[in-house]
Amino acid sequence: MTPSEQVLEENRGYVSQFPKNKKVVMIVSGGLDSIATSARLMEEFDMEIFPLHIHRGQTNTNAEHNAVKFFTDYFQERYGKDKFHTPQMITVNVPPTEFKKDLLPYTKVKGHPMRDPVMHLLGVEYAVAVSQTSDQPVKTVYCAIVPEDYFPHSSLDGLRANTVSTCINMGDWDWQISSPNIDPFLSTPFGKKEEIAWCMERQIPIGKTISCNEASEKTNHLACGLCKSCFRRHTAFTNLGFEDPTEYYEKPHFEQFL
Repeated sequence: MTPSEQVLEENRGYVSQFPKNKKVVMIVSGGLDSIATSARLMEEFDMEIFPLHIHRGQTNTNAEHNAVKFFTDYFQERYGKDKFHTPQMITVNVPPTEFKKDLLPYTKVKGHPMRDPVMHLLGVEYAVAVSQTSDQPVKTVYCAIVPEDYFPHSSLDGLRANTVSTCINMGDWDWQISSPNIDPFLSTPFGKKEEIAWCMERQIPIGKTISCNEASEKTNHLACGLCKSCFRRHTAFTNLGFEDPTEYYEKPHFEQFL
């Protein structure tokens, strides 16, 4: 048990668990991970989701927005509007535009510093806002970190530390920030291969998710079909024996990555 987990165990008697009222804020980007995780939370764990979508200054912001809009309609039709609420859309630049360029040398090696924790804390604020109109308080924020994610801030230790910080700063030890995909108290490890297989078997149209960081007006907000993200996506479908349902701007060709 890590130091953060020990602190949680000592202060509330458990490390992590699904909320008894089954109400959660979910950070939803429109990518494969967040869409698959949302579907699984509703279908397997009967969770009621309050989605939060953050326009954080990313290149593919419009593509992600389109994906969230598509899956909002799809999920509300499949699971009901009382299970997948209309997403709250906010614009918060993470990192701030004023010094984003200065971070480039660091970002190219380690990603945007503290990106995930900042978004999770915005999720905490949204959970408080939701609680003002909900019949029960919402004190759980989920994200879609998967085992393949490798940045320090995209780790179970990072989530535990953010949970402890939130509990202390909120003066309330009921708060939880986690990802069901990597939290052993919630589920067995659930990575991209498992997500694809799970969704394809249930005919969830994950071809409409967006993984391409280059998707922009230049690609008609579609996955470009040329970058490393598209290569990984296409390869994952192929290796699992599924036809890739993604609509690409250009026919995928990834000789440079082979």
